[in-house]
Amino acid sequence: MKIDVLRLKENLADNFEEFLDPCEFDAGTEDIKYKDKIAISTEARKENNILFTKTHFSAAAEYKCSRCLKKYTGTTEKDFKKEYPLDKTQQFVDITKDIREEVILDYPVKFLCKPDCRGLCPKCGKDLNSGDCGCGFYDS
Repeated sequence: MKIDVLRLKENLADNFEEFLDPCEFDAGTEDIKYKDKIAISTEARKENNILFTKTHFSAAAEYKCSRCLKKYTGTTEKDFKKEYPLDKTQQFVDITKDIREEVILDYPVKFLCKPDCRGLCPKCGKDLNSGDCGCGFYDS
């Protein structure tokens, strides 16, 4: 997302919206695949050669549970603020890289389909969310 700094009036906020293609954004991993357009809205304000931004990121995604390996859908959302120093000749500030970085840094260590996901039996591989496996691994 590029912010047109020349469009901004000193100390007055302006809103910018953009919908990015998931391939263009390049924040998917083996455990998260963005399905539709990624919605980004930013409120930008310049003051004394500093650009202040408040950004909201929202995207529908398909996740892979780290415990049971099932796929599930959900929404990734993130709000954050950033500041950018400006030089007087600068027309645009591209904040796409910073948005991507903020979103990736907010990913959980493990994606879980539900907080109490029991995962797979380490012996027979049965999904323990659908009941005990009966292979005897947990009997010992």
